[in-house]
Amino acid sequence: MRKLWDKIVRLLYKVGEDKWFHFIAGVLAAAAAAFAFNVWYAPLSAAAGVGLLKEVFDLCTTKVVDWKDWVATTAGGVVITLLWLLTLI
Repeated sequence: MRKLWDKIVRLLYKVGEDKWFHFIAGVLAAAAAAFAFNVWYAPLSAAAGVGLLKEVFDLCTTKVVDWKDWVATTAGGVVITLLWLLTLI
């Protein structure tokens, strides 16, 4: 069990701190949308939209766009969407 835990921790460190911040932002945006709107696609749409807006902001300010940041933000929305759908079962 300890070896499995060590592998998981090493994998989490490889992802990088910036991507975790994007993931958390996606979770927060998706959770807010899940509470505000009662449709299954709202959390995912909110997270993807927030990620897209952040990348547009990055394009305008730094001229650098990282599609992996958008994926990390949207992944937070996927998690909340799945959790929301599980509550319907």
